[in-house]
Amino acid sequence: MAKLDLSNIIRVTLLAALTGLANVNTSALALFTKDVPINPGYGSYGVYLDAPDVAADFGSSSSTYMLAEQAFSQSPNMLSGNGYLIVIPRQAAASAQPATIIGSAPVDLTKLTATNYELHAAVDGASAADISIGAINSSSISAAQTSLNSTAITSAGLTFVVTGPVTAASITLKTLATGASPTAEIAVGTATTGTDIAPGLNIAGASASGAALGTERVKDAILRTMGSVAYFGIILNDTESSTDLTELAAFVQTLDKILVVGSSSSSDITGIFTTLQGLGYTHTRCLFHSVSATDALYFAAAYAGRGFSIDFSGSNTAHSMNLKQLTGLDVDEGMTQALYQECQNAGVDCYPDFGLGVIQCSGANLFFDQIYTRLAFKVQLQIAGFNYLAQTTTKIPQTEDGMNGLKSAYRQICKKFVTNGVFAPGTWTSSQTFGDPETHISNIAQAGYYIYSDPISGQSESARTARIAPRIYIAGKDAGAINSSDVTVYIEA
Repeated sequence: MAKLDLSNIIRVTLLAALTGLANVNTSALALFTKDVPINPGYGSYGVYLDAPDVAADFGSSSSTYMLAEQAFSQSPNMLSGNGYLIVIPRQAAASAQPATIIGSAPVDLTKLTATNYELHAAVDGASAADISIGAINSSSISAAQTSLNSTAITSAGLTFVVTGPVTAASITLKTLATGASPTAEIAVGTATTGTDIAPGLNIAGASASGAALGTERVKDAILRTMGSVAYFGIILNDTESSTDLTELAAFVQTLDKILVVGSSSSSDITGIFTTLQGLGYTHTRCLFHSVSATDALYFAAAYAGRGFSIDFSGSNTAHSMNLKQLTGLDVDEGMTQALYQECQNAGVDCYPDFGLGVIQCSGANLFFDQIYTRLAFKVQLQIAGFNYLAQTTTKIPQTEDGMNGLKSAYRQICKKFVTNGVFAPGTWTSSQTFGDPETHISNIAQAGYYIYSDPISGQSESARTARIAPRIYIAGKDAGAINSSDVTVYIEA
C-alpha cells in the first residue's frame, strides 16, 4: 500500500544562517616603503606576523625591516588586537596620475536643489574662474554624475565621479587624464556667481596636484591598494615634503584610517605640523624626535605598533599613548623645554626624558586614542547596522518594532565600548540633547550612552517610499584619561 508524503501535513524548511560582514581589523598597520623587495614577484603587498619574515623579503639592513622590528618589538603591539603588518612597496615607475580631490564626507544629493550651481576653481595653473554646472538631477547616481559633468566642467579639464547611494554619495573631482603626463592641479575657491556648489559637495577650499611618471606618491599607493587589502594605520619609511604631506593628510582625513608621521626638524613643529593642526587634520598624528630623521621614523613605527593594539572585544582594553614606554627606542636627548612647549601647542607627540623615556602627548590636535577609538566605534556601528539588515531571511518592517531591532544592533556596539573602557557613565555637560532631555541625561549617567530615533510616524512620504529608516542618534560619554595631576599640600607645625 502506498504511503503519502508527510509534507501534506507537516512542512519543514531548513534555512542556513546568513553570513554577515566581519568587523574591520582596527589593528592592521600598513607600512608604505620605497624599498624594493628581494623577490621580483613580490606582488602589491605582503602580510606579516613577525619582523624576521620582513627581513627575508626586504633584507635585514633595509629600513623596511628596521621599522617592522620597531613595530613588532612593542608590548602590546598590533598582534595583541589580532592585527598584522602589511608592507606595501611604492611603485618606482608609477603611471602619471591626475590631480584628485575626494569629498570630506558623503553628500545627500537630494538637498542640492538650486538651479544655478557654479564651481569656482583654478585648473593647472590657469586663472581661477566660476565654472557653470546648473541644476543637479538627483534621481539616480548616474544622473547626478552626468549633470555635475556639464560641458563647462569637462571643457575646463575636470571630471566628477559619483558613487554610492543618492542620499550618501561619495564625491571625487579630478583632472582629466590626458596626454603622457596629466599632472594638473586643482584649487577650489568660492563661486561669486550663481550658487556655490563646493560646500554642498564637501570640497570647499580643497586643492590637489597630480603626479608625473616616476616614484608613486603615498596618496596614489593608498588609492591603488585600499580596495584589495584592509588596513587601519599607516606609517612610511621616508619623509614627505610639506606639500605632499598636506595633500596626503587631507586625503587620509576622508578615510577611516590614521597616518602616523615623524620628523626630526624642529621647524616642522611650528611649520607643517602646526599647519595640519590648524586645518583640523586629526587623522594625521605628528611625532617629533630631534636626534635624527631615522629616529623620527623609528618613533613613528614604534608608536604605531603600540598604538594600534587595542582589542575592542576585550574588557578594559582601551588605552592612551601618554607616558607609555617604547621598547628599543632611544630617548630624545635633544628635547628642551622650549621644544616641548612647541610640541604641546602644535598637537605633536614627543619622547622626552623624565628620568626615563616616555611618550608625552598633546591634545591640541585631539589625542591619538580619541581618534583611534572613535573611528573604531564608527566602523563597528556601520557593520552592525549592515549585518542586521542583511542577515534577515524576510524583511525588517518599517515600524517602531523594526527600528527597535536596528537600534538593538547599535546598542550592542555601545555596550561593547563601555566594556572595553572607551565609554563610561558620567554627566552629560553639552547643551545638545535629543529625544527627551531627562531620558538622554539619565541614560548617559547610568549607562554611558543613549540611543534615540525619530518617530516612524514623522517620516516623509519620500523617505518611506525609499525605505529609509528614520534618523538614529547616538550619544556616548568618553571615559577620557588622566594624563597629569595637580596636588596641593597643607602642612601645619
